[in-house]
Amino acid sequence: MTASEPRAHSSTRIADMQSPEAMVADRLAPPAPAPHDFDLFVVHAAADAGFVREYLLPALQLPRSRVLLIHELPLGGLIVDEIDRGVSRSRYTVVVLSPAYLEDCWADFGEQLATYLSMTDVRVLPLRLLDCKLPVRFKARVALDFTDKGRWAWETARLRDLLRSPAPVTEPTPYPIPPNHDQPQWPLWTLVGAAAGAALVLAYGLLWPRHLVVPPPPPPDDMVRFAAASLRPGVFAAGSRPPECSALTASEDCAVLEHPEDVGETHVASFDLDRLEVTNADYAAWLNANVDLWKLAPYGIVTSRSEPVMPLLRTEKCGDGLTITPEARARVTAEAARRPAVCVSWYGASEYCRAHRKRLPLEAEWELAAKGAEGRPFPWGTDLPRQDGVAFELRTGTAVHPRGVGESPQDVSPEGVRDLGGNAAEWVEDRRGNPSEKMLRGGSFASLGPCHVLGSGSKRIAADKSGKDVGFRCARSVMDQPQASRGSR
Repeated sequence: MTASEPRAHSSTRIADMQSPEAMVADRLAPPAPAPHDFDLFVVHAAADAGFVREYLLPALQLPRSRVLLIHELPLGGLIVDEIDRGVSRSRYTVVVLSPAYLEDCWADFGEQLATYLSMTDVRVLPLRLLDCKLPVRFKARVALDFTDKGRWAWETARLRDLLRSPAPVTEPTPYPIPPNHDQPQWPLWTLVGAAAGAALVLAYGLLWPRHLVVPPPPPPDDMVRFAAASLRPGVFAAGSRPPECSALTASEDCAVLEHPEDVGETHVASFDLDRLEVTNADYAAWLNANVDLWKLAPYGIVTSRSEPVMPLLRTEKCGDGLTITPEARARVTAEAARRPAVCVSWYGASEYCRAHRKRLPLEAEWELAAKGAEGRPFPWGTDLPRQDGVAFELRTGTAVHPRGVGESPQDVSPEGVRDLGGNAAEWVEDRRGNPSEKMLRGGSFASLGPCHVLGSGSKRIAADKSGKDVGFRCARSVMDQPQASRGSR
């Protein structure tokens, strides 16, 4: 018999000698809380199912068996009871907020129930998918902000940290939210009746032969529209990459040099892209129009007033012509007004685009704009860059700053986008790895040699960093709107 055995036996005897009152108290004590059956219960409107299934769940990387969706509740039970069970059996309840959600009475009830159950243990997490007038009960809670696609990776990472879920190997492409998403959702019986009626009319040949897709309005003059296309990331057209560029390292170029035939195609949805990089004058005008959103910190760093505080811009020893006056006004010299805004962090670039109802381009979008669907090596084609035509190797001469945007005659793509090769390296939105790091694409005025302005140029740095040759441009998604439209037979 070991030394521990007598102690265990003695402990058993003491338990056996409990008083009747203690034994009754043990029986009446509430049971220990059981482990949750699900890590996440997602309450959402039917119109938001695509976002939940195609983006949120893949991005969270939770085992599918650990997630319960509101439309997966067991059949036959009372929906009130089933929502009750779903919330109480889940570690957290996420409520996807949108205009469609506010029209869905059962989704609304699910949120109210989650709020009630979480009074002592806060487990309800509002997720704002689209701007809408929120009920008062949400104003006391910190919400995940998915209203801007540029922040999706950041907000998803916050939720993953809460759930202790690993980051996906490849972040899902943002699910396209239709522009008419905020229309009220018709009851199911209405939709079924309408579908049956349409089928009956079609059978009698009284319906116009097809639905016409009404295209979205054309882009503004300062943007270029790119149609949906397939892209093979890092792959150029056969034989088009200059042989003198074969010595580039992987950290200098994202081109696939070995076995490019194994690279699959990536679909890029239609999008609009700024023709020009954002200028000092553009950025200063935005700062001056929103002085309540930023403040000047030590070392010439402009930061946001929000929480968490984010660095937006650095002016001291970096900003070329853009400074902050003692009166907290952004000022730009006349000669620097048309140069690209540099020394801007990824956060500063993203916030600027968001304020203008745009976003940073996705990495695949930027590469498609630079290489085209045909996979050209340079944004303008196959010719090597000339120093009088592309802004590169300027730091070695008398000029140590970029040129004015659009002033490089060779650096213009067939679609009309300028300075993708040189002038300023550009922030993009990417879905890889650590969300605190972001990708720069393209070359800059400081690039040494023609191979550093290829359409595959890339560099990954911290999102809060900036540089004298780091700028940006904005993009936005484009989605056709299918509508019933009359047409001739």
